[in-house]
Amino acid sequence: MPFTDVTDTILNEETKELEEILLRNAKAREACAQFEAECKLRKELTEARKEKNITQKELQKRTGLTQQMISRIEKDQEISPILKNLIKYVNAIVYELTIRPVERK
Repeated sequence: MPFTDVTDTILNEETKELEEILLRNAKAREACAQFEAECKLRKELTEARKEKNITQKELQKRTGLTQQMISRIEKDQEISPILKNLIKYVNAIVYELTIRPVERK
């Protein structure tokens, strides 16, 4: 059996296990939703910066944040930026943060 077939089988089994855990455990569902929201925001910030052709170096000059802080805002799931730095980032790429209601299942 080729390696990819084994890997796919293992991943499918693990995915089913995770789905079962999420069905039974509200806290796990909440943590998963939180993680997905954070990943989505990080991706949207990075894409918005790149659409404006702004480098991390240029963003550093505009915000006063270090390049390392900017990189962490965009990629590091272990670090949550403080609100002040997030707003600096968004303002520097000439965007605004908005909040809108969503429907939950």
